[in-house]
Amino acid sequence: MVESRNPQASRPEHASTSRGPLGELPLRARKQKRARLHAIDVASRLFGERGYDSTSLEDIAHEAEMSVSSILRYFGSKERLALAHHVDRLENFRAHLADESAPVLQRWRGFIVEQAASLRSFDSCRQERELIRSVPALLRPLSRIQLDQQGELSTAFSREAGVDPGGDVYGRLLAALLVAGNEAVYLQWLWADGKRDLAQMCLEVVDFAEVRLGSRDDAAEDITAMSGVDGPRTLDLRPAH
Repeated sequence: MVESRNPQASRPEHASTSRGPLGELPLRARKQKRARLHAIDVASRLFGERGYDSTSLEDIAHEAEMSVSSILRYFGSKERLALAHHVDRLENFRAHLADESAPVLQRWRGFIVEQAASLRSFDSCRQERELIRSVPALLRPLSRIQLDQQGELSTAFSREAGVDPGGDVYGRLLAALLVAGNEAVYLQWLWADGKRDLAQMCLEVVDFAEVRLGSRDDAAEDITAMSGVDGPRTLDLRPAH
């Protein structure tokens, strides 16, 4: 059963759950971050002990010594609380994407290395993945998060090249390969009991994508060769000059 959502806001009040130094944040933001982290820790423990469906927001609020309204203000719903680390990774990704001082692919590299370095304990990551796998209600919002990330990354590639995102097959393919590949190596890392270097595994996906897809111009030439001179004109691959 889906838990009630916060009717007051379409997006919950956000404060990253990244466990970096709190001293760099203003006092109010530090308090919010601590409260969010505490709620996530309590929720994770209760989901593990009682199961997702048998744990209510009221249970979490009671154990965390918070009100249900506060939890809804921070997370929006029980599903988003269970997926809080994924939601916050999406926000961190957006922060990297907003910094236009470097090429998009370099920003993606920086993001995945940072995320790999900031992961919680291996046991926490494995417990979270087992929860997601066992609760069908979490699969749809997780898929939505991944699709949002893929779409925003694709748009960034298109804008960087000066092409229309709607017809940019190259940008969509590259974004899809990077996001799906990142998820695949994360699962592989879990299956390997966390014994491999996750950051290196993620960077290998980027290298693979660059080699397999080639440059934007190379991809445009390949499509032209396959389609003929009068091939599809909606495949806007080349950067504007």
